[in-house]
Amino acid sequence: MLPTTDGEPPFRVLLVDRSEETRDLFGALLLSLGYEVRSVSTGSEALALVPLFRPRAVVTSIFLPDRSGFELCRALRSTPETADARIVAITGHITHNSIELAQEAGFDHYLVKPVNFETILAAIQPPARRPTSA
Repeated sequence: MLPTTDGEPPFRVLLVDRSEETRDLFGALLLSLGYEVRSVSTGSEALALVPLFRPRAVVTSIFLPDRSGFELCRALRSTPETADARIVAITGHITHNSIELAQEAGFDHYLVKPVNFETILAAIQPPARRPTSA
């Protein structure tokens, strides 16, 4: 179920991965569920696209050709259009301090492959809002 309501823009997801195959697969799955998707292979391309696309979620690899996913996440957090976006890392490698680095960079989730698509979908969703009491 898409996290949108009437009158809201489509839920936009930006995919950042050096692998075209990965971008195509995740992109096709997200598109089939009604998400609006753009994909790029570098952090520089992602940052250039953000002001125009205004994604509500970014899914990125940690190992990009031009910078680390940690650097990209810090840059996205300092950009007004993505300061509050859901930012999810997907990586095949984990080190003793990866989770700490991910938290410091501002990731909402740090997922280690293999990861199923349902986990990715759950990670890009905004947290449920609690009803306010009157």
